[in-house]
Amino acid sequence: MIQDRIYSYFERNPQLHVLFIFDKMGIIQTELEDVKDWSDGYVYKVFDGAWFNTKYAIENTWKDKRVVLLFPVGTYPHSEEQQLQFPLLDMLKANMEYKEDDYASYMQQYNLPERFRGFIKKNIAEIMSSKIQNILNGHINSATFSEDLVCRAFISNYLGDKKLLDWETIIVKMIILDATWEEKKRTDFWHRLSRNLDASKTANDKLIKLFGVSYNLNASQKMKSVAECLKYNCITQLLDVVPGDSYKQYKISSSAVLDQINKIYEWGTHDRLLSEKFIQSMRILASDIKEEEIINIYGIDANYFYYTEALCWPILQEIVEKKLMADPEDVNDRMRELSLKLPADSHIQIIIRFIEQSALFYMQVRGLGTLKLNNTKEYVNKYITEFYLVDMSYRKTLEAYHELITKENPIELVLNVAKRQLDQEYAKVANLLNLEWLTCVEEKGAWFTETGLKHQEDFYANESDLNVKQVIIISDALRYEVAMELMQRLAKEKNMASIEAYQAMLPTETKCCKLSLLPHHSLELIGTDMAVDGAVLATTEQRTAHLDKYREGGVCVRYEDVMNGDQISTRELFKRPLVYIFHDTIDEASHSQSPFEVISACRKAIDQLSVLIKRLHATWNVTNVVLTADHGFLYNDMKFEDKDKHNITDASAEKKTRYYLTDSDEYVEGIIKFPLERVSAIKCQMPLWIGVPVGTNRLAASGGYNFAHGGASLQEMIIPVIRSQQKRTNKTEKVGISLMNHNLNMVSSRLKFQLIQSEAVSMTVMERKVVCCIYNGDDPVTQEKELTLNSTDATNLNNRVYEVTLNLQKSVSASMLQLRIYDADDRLNPLIRETVKNNTMIEQDF
Repeated sequence: MIQDRIYSYFERNPQLHVLFIFDKMGIIQTELEDVKDWSDGYVYKVFDGAWFNTKYAIENTWKDKRVVLLFPVGTYPHSEEQQLQFPLLDMLKANMEYKEDDYASYMQQYNLPERFRGFIKKNIAEIMSSKIQNILNGHINSATFSEDLVCRAFISNYLGDKKLLDWETIIVKMIILDATWEEKKRTDFWHRLSRNLDASKTANDKLIKLFGVSYNLNASQKMKSVAECLKYNCITQLLDVVPGDSYKQYKISSSAVLDQINKIYEWGTHDRLLSEKFIQSMRILASDIKEEEIINIYGIDANYFYYTEALCWPILQEIVEKKLMADPEDVNDRMRELSLKLPADSHIQIIIRFIEQSALFYMQVRGLGTLKLNNTKEYVNKYITEFYLVDMSYRKTLEAYHELITKENPIELVLNVAKRQLDQEYAKVANLLNLEWLTCVEEKGAWFTETGLKHQEDFYANESDLNVKQVIIISDALRYEVAMELMQRLAKEKNMASIEAYQAMLPTETKCCKLSLLPHHSLELIGTDMAVDGAVLATTEQRTAHLDKYREGGVCVRYEDVMNGDQISTRELFKRPLVYIFHDTIDEASHSQSPFEVISACRKAIDQLSVLIKRLHATWNVTNVVLTADHGFLYNDMKFEDKDKHNITDASAEKKTRYYLTDSDEYVEGIIKFPLERVSAIKCQMPLWIGVPVGTNRLAASGGYNFAHGGASLQEMIIPVIRSQQKRTNKTEKVGISLMNHNLNMVSSRLKFQLIQSEAVSMTVMERKVVCCIYNGDDPVTQEKELTLNSTDATNLNNRVYEVTLNLQKSVSASMLQLRIYDADDRLNPLIRETVKNNTMIEQDF
């Protein structure tokens, strides 16, 4: 645009030879730097201080050219003294000076009031530059024009943006720029801002209005005070100042101002492109507002509004050290609150998840009651209704811990101690349960015949259905508690699934238990191998040939072969009447005994099996799917010293870490012995006894110690049988909802509240979509927020709590408003109506 105006000077004045441009603000030079081409006959020259050379070129080299001569940071020589010092004065007098005198036409073009004349006259050159015109395009008319609008355009340009920024983004970007390593960009911004008096005054006034402080051009960190005030008030705005608060000079009490400050902070911390830089810049600029000092003043239980990472660490450390084991219910609640106040992708969420799961573990252990029960049925019921949750919580805690130790954190030592305490607590309670269980079995159990459970060796006879196409999945070492989490996943699918506990044979070893799940007439131990109907079935092909004898067309396949199969071969496979799929993710990972691999394998198995079952029904049209396991396992994420391993001197035909086979029935301390043929369907060529440790002890033998099976603990013996049907009854009931608390207050134009999903999504209860909004009478004054309540977690309430934030979008003078929550399918009848106290008077000037 400036180039066009330059052309117009020459077009209007054909005798014009040189157009002098005195660019005191540096704006025109910046504009012309982007000009790549000039019309024929034009020369553009930025004066370099060489007076003689320039004069010679004008009179000789460029005598037939139209010369555009720009003096950077120069002014017209008005005074006599200035003219005497200007060697090209004669040429200046004979030619013309470029002037930004278009303010009158600009005001006429947009029909602007007279009160803007002085502002426009001062800034017309910059306003008319192409960059500012592009930024203001679509924003300028007689109704919308303001000095604030134009100054925001100037500052947006100085920040390097090509669009008009609001003050929230401008302040966030000023903070980021002030802490950036890009020295040239930062210096250029502050230089350009300081030269535009209107823009710098507008920015200064805005910062003073919001923070009571502004930028300091004389400081190396010019936005330091602003960042400090922002950080302090974001953390402590809900707290009354106490005398010992050394930062209280920054305290802001206006709810309208706090609303605007909160918007700045939320934009900076949640914008996908800016958040990382903003958080880092705030850490640098506001480092003198020390979180540990705030905690020393207000304590770890204070109602902080926002949490920085540095604020979280001392709070989390004290909670872990002093409250985790002593008051896990309170810790669980605190972790939920803290998690909701931090960004979902913050790596502190991993630590919070570890602490939350640890608290849940301790809560479940506390709720167990006595472990000394009357009979084996009660022990089985205790496990499948209560204790499996202890196993699950321990596994999930380890899952979080293994993730958190891959990240740096300042309370690592505290977390390590907490994890070791949890390992010891779990080992103790699991051992106690199984001591009592096996003592009861020995005294009253009649070789496990009174447990009330179906037996593993009868699985095929019980579960096969000759009337339908059927797939049976055998997942090696799919412990009951892992299967229960899988059931939560399946609850979201369209198929109907149920779970039942079965009793595994002894020894709970793959080579015996897995083959007992095939159809058979006899199981026999030949040496240390298991024979099915007199044959050792070591390969998939051998198992297929065996299965075909019982169900013509039946086939055995590996999970990997199914998932890697092409579409045609897979469809053909599942046209067969019976398919056994062998899945080995968990047991295979156990071979390394790596704690990372075993725990992650359980999660991987849940993912794999949920997808497999869904595909069997939806893609491969299998009506009837049954999933079971050969055995469970014991798992402890701790080192087993030699003193912790039980030494056996009995002669043994086979010995592993959780059992041994012997022909001796003599008493051995710490060992309970059963006739093998009484605790399994395995026939022996000679009488054999199986010895298993009482409790969860490991034997000194070959095999794994952390991950172990073969014994008679509840975790090893109780196996899941999941039946999934393609056809289901339609769910008619949706999950219920309620508010976490009913004392709702609109603070700083914002209402934050928590919704509770009353029950987990299950095979009988479906998810619910709700819409939340605040009303003044029947007039909505916030945006509508839609939420899907679809958690399947029946054990951890924290996973069924949802935080909702609603922001006022209108100026509201009413002191009482109403929150309404509707089912998305019924907008006439609110599920919840709750009064909201309005503590905010909105200022719509941001």
